[in-house]
Amino acid sequence: MLASVKKLKCSTITLIGLESSGKTTFFSKLTNQAIGEESNVKGSTYSVRIHRKNNIEYVDTPGIHPNDTLANEMVKQELEKATCIVVIVRGTHLQEELKEIIPYLENNSKSTIIVATYADKMTKKSKKVLNQTSLMYKLPLILLDARKTTDEKLQTFYRCVEKEYSFTDEKVKKLQVLSLDRVEPSRLIFDIPFFGKLLSFLVLTFMFLVPVMGAYYFADALTPLVNSYLISSMEAKLNHAPVFIYSILVGDYGVFSLGIYSFLWAFPVVFLMGCTTAIVDETGLKDRIVDTLDPLLRNIGLNGKDLIPVLTGFGCNVVAVFQSRNCSLCTRKQCISFITFGSACSYQIGATLSIFNSAQKPWLIFPYLGLLIAGGIFHTRIWNRKYSTPPSFSVRKTFLQKPTINGLLFRLSSDIKQFCRQALPIFLIICVIAAIFHEIGLLQVLSFVFYPLLAIFDIPLAAASGLAFSIIRKDGILLFNEGQGELLVQLDDFQLVLLVFLASTLTACVVTMMTIWKEIGAKIALQLISKQLITSLICTFFIYGISLFFA
Repeated sequence: MLASVKKLKCSTITLIGLESSGKTTFFSKLTNQAIGEESNVKGSTYSVRIHRKNNIEYVDTPGIHPNDTLANEMVKQELEKATCIVVIVRGTHLQEELKEIIPYLENNSKSTIIVATYADKMTKKSKKVLNQTSLMYKLPLILLDARKTTDEKLQTFYRCVEKEYSFTDEKVKKLQVLSLDRVEPSRLIFDIPFFGKLLSFLVLTFMFLVPVMGAYYFADALTPLVNSYLISSMEAKLNHAPVFIYSILVGDYGVFSLGIYSFLWAFPVVFLMGCTTAIVDETGLKDRIVDTLDPLLRNIGLNGKDLIPVLTGFGCNVVAVFQSRNCSLCTRKQCISFITFGSACSYQIGATLSIFNSAQKPWLIFPYLGLLIAGGIFHTRIWNRKYSTPPSFSVRKTFLQKPTINGLLFRLSSDIKQFCRQALPIFLIICVIAAIFHEIGLLQVLSFVFYPLLAIFDIPLAAASGLAFSIIRKDGILLFNEGQGELLVQLDDFQLVLLVFLASTLTACVVTMMTIWKEIGAKIALQLISKQLITSLICTFFIYGISLFFA
C-alpha cells in the first residue's frame, strides 16, 4: 500500500461530507490511526485535522450543515486548496446526501472520488446496482465499511486517486437516477417523546458522573503517596537552594509541587471522560442523545451539539473549551460561557466536597450544584438574548454500532494530545506566575480587594485568601479549610453555600481564561469574563437576599 501512495501525483487529499457520515473514521484509516494536527481555521471557530504522510497531506474538514454558513464556507476554502477531493456519503442515503454536497463541487475540475460508507448496512440490491453502474460508466465510486476498511479497499482507493477521476454532471445524473434502497436506522427508546429525553439525561449523567467520581477517588488515594515519595523527596533535595528558586519549584505554588498535583487531579478526569466520550461517539449514541435533547437546549440559547462540551466541563473546563470547536458559530460563545459558569470542573467538585465535609454538611453539595446549573442557565439567557433561538439542524439519525478498539483509541488519543500539548503547559506556566506573585506579596494584595465584598455578606475576612486563590485554581477554595476549619464553623448554611458559589463562579480559573483567550481572541474572552463577573455578583446578592428573608 505504501508503494502505491508514494507514486501519487496529488499533494493534498481533502475529505468532505455531512456529519456522522464516517468521514473522520475513514481519515483515521488513511493516516493509519494518526490523529494529525488539529488547528483552528483562521477567522472561525472551526478546526480541521491535518496529517502528512509520504509527501501527501490528508485533510479532514468540518462536517457540512445545511444551515451552518460558516462551517460550509470553511469547507469551500479547504476545497480550493485540495488537489484531490474525497466525498464521503452514507451508502444507505447516498443520493440525498450527495444532493446536499453537489453545490460544493460546482465548477470543480479537480480529481474527485465518492466513498460510500456503511456498506454493511446497505441492501444487496443497492450494492449490486452501484457496483454495476460504477464499472459500466467508470464512476469514481467505492463502497466500504469505514470501520473495517481493508488493505484491499485502500489499494482500490489509491488507484482511483492515481487515475484522477473527474466528477462531471453526467456522472452525477447516472447516480441520481438509480433505483437505490434507503435504509433507516432502527427506532429506539430515544425517539419516544418523554422517555427518550429521560433516558438521554440518565445516560449522560452516568457517562460523566462515573468518570469524574472515579478520577476523584483515584487522585485522592494517590495524593498521599505522591506527597510522601515524590514531593517530599524533591523538597529535601532543594532544601538548601535559594528561597526564590525553592518557592518556584517546590513551594506552595511550585512547578513540581502544585504542577504535579494539577496533573494528578486533571489527567485521570481527561482520560476517563475521554474514554466515555469516545464510546458514545464511536457507537453513534452521542448523535441520538444530541438529537433528542436539542429542543430543550434551544430554549436556553444552545443546541444539541453544545451538550457534550458543557458536560465535559464537569471534568475539565479546558478540555471542554477545546471540544466547543465542534459547536456551531451562533452558539459557541454561549456554550463557553455556560461552561465557565455552570460546569464545575473536577478540581472544583473535589474541593467543594472537601469543604462541605469539613463543615459536616455534605448534603449542601446538592443545592450548590442546583444553583450552579440555574445560574448557568440565567447567565446564558440574559447575555445572549438575541441568540435565544439558535437555528435547528436537520436530524439525521445515526446507526448504533459496536465500538472498535482502534476507533476508541483514535478518538481518545486526540483528547490526550490536546491536554498534554495545550492544557498542561498552561498549568505549569500558571504555577510559575502564582509562585512569583506569592513571593512578592501580590496574592495578599489581591486578597484585600475582596474585603468590602465579604463585609457586605457578613462573611469573615479570613475567607479573602481563598477567594483570591480560586481565581488561579478552582480548588483554591480549600484555603477555607485553614486553621482546622475555624472559618467554616462561623458560617451558617446560607453563608457557606454563598461563599463557595461566589468562589466558583466569580471568574473561571486562569488556565481556562487563557485557553479561551487563545481559542476565540482577547476581546471576546474579556467580554465573557466581565459578563460572568457581573452575573456571579447578581446571583450571589440574590442568594444573600433569600438568606435574609429566611433569617
